[in-house]
Amino acid sequence: MTGTLTITRTLTEPDLAVLRVEGRLDAKHAGLLRKKGAEVAAEGRNLVINLKGVTFMGSSGLGALLALSEEFQEQAGEVRVVEPSEAARLVFRLISLDQILNIDEHEATAVEALRVA
Repeated sequence: MTGTLTITRTLTEPDLAVLRVEGRLDAKHAGLLRKKGAEVAAEGRNLVINLKGVTFMGSSGLGALLALSEEFQEQAGEVRVVEPSEAARLVFRLISLDQILNIDEHEATAVEALRVA
């Protein structure tokens, strides 16, 4: 998985979709996350982004997450980030991103929260 990024859509419901991200979320690959997230936004769904498989997160990856969060807010939608890997968690702690993004420890918790919303 070195040097690659895989994004898999694992769940699609009327009001939400789940994307699982695996690999390097860096400048080379952040655009793919933005594209996949924008597809979900265009469908009018909320988005859960599972970062359990992220092995590296750079500033471009952070930028993609923040841009998607803003895009969804503008459309009255919501993005929840779940199960951040240790690589992602370290970056989140360094810049206090948990105060900006909705971050959940478990995918099921975020999915249920969005079903209720």
